[in-house]
Amino acid sequence: MSEEVASSEEEKIKLICGLLCQAPPNEFNDVFEDLRVLAMDDQLMRTKVANECANHNKKNFKMVALAGGNSLVSHYNHLKGVRFFDPQSTYSFRYDHLTGRTDKFLLQGTIADDTELWRSALNGSLKTYMKNHFPSGTCCVFRKDLKSYPYFVVCMEGHQFQPSQGFNGLWTSEWTFAFTPPTTEVTGKYQLQIHYFKQANWHSTVDKMVQRSVSLVNRVQFAMAFTQLIEAEDNEFQKALEENLQELSVELWKTLRRRIPITRTVIGWDKLLSRESTKVKGSAVSLSMLKGLA
Repeated sequence: MSEEVASSEEEKIKLICGLLCQAPPNEFNDVFEDLRVLAMDDQLMRTKVANECANHNKKNFKMVALAGGNSLVSHYNHLKGVRFFDPQSTYSFRYDHLTGRTDKFLLQGTIADDTELWRSALNGSLKTYMKNHFPSGTCCVFRKDLKSYPYFVVCMEGHQFQPSQGFNGLWTSEWTFAFTPPTTEVTGKYQLQIHYFKQANWHSTVDKMVQRSVSLVNRVQFAMAFTQLIEAEDNEFQKALEENLQELSVELWKTLRRRIPITRTVIGWDKLLSRESTKVKGSAVSLSMLKGLA
């Protein structure tokens, strides 16, 4: 391969990956297929670009259905290649990022120590919280080790995918803390992605960082306190989002290029345009004029 051809291919890969990383929630595969058609190079898409698909799934905590319940695909339970570990079932599985298929389950096992009991207690408490507040989502508590010191990573995912209604939304949060009784510092990171495309095309991503302290007295107390912390922060994040969206909707109408009355209602252009003409004060308004107003 000549240097010029290699450079051209690298630029193509960079451009494609740049577009893929901007794909709205639940629409990555659609964007991938559209780009595959445009690129006219299946080999390139399924080898060089496939890595972007894996990064997308791990970054957005892709939910997968396993025999014992739902789990997540993330950077924290990635073993090697395309294998991932589910700490609750203690099985590892192979995940195909392009097809979304899971198979080849293997019993992995865990370290049966006191730290694992704390992890399991927290996972159970958060599962109940997710069931009550994020019916379509799930969460996983992963145990990691850094220089022989254990720490936990909580990954939570909630989604509403309704493409037929012109809406896709993904809520993720990630909480990291060291297992250092009697207290620990918790770092949380939120990300909310919304794509609305029914009567407009609006794609927005909102991020937020959180730092809090939690006591590690006993397993039950800790699991309850941590769940209460999550609930309080979720409520605060949602309240701030609603307030900001309300302010945005008001300001957006004020800054339109063409000033129109703030009625907060949708104009039925389709119904108006279905008529051949509309008479206003005895004068006929042509279809072309109505189209110009739209």
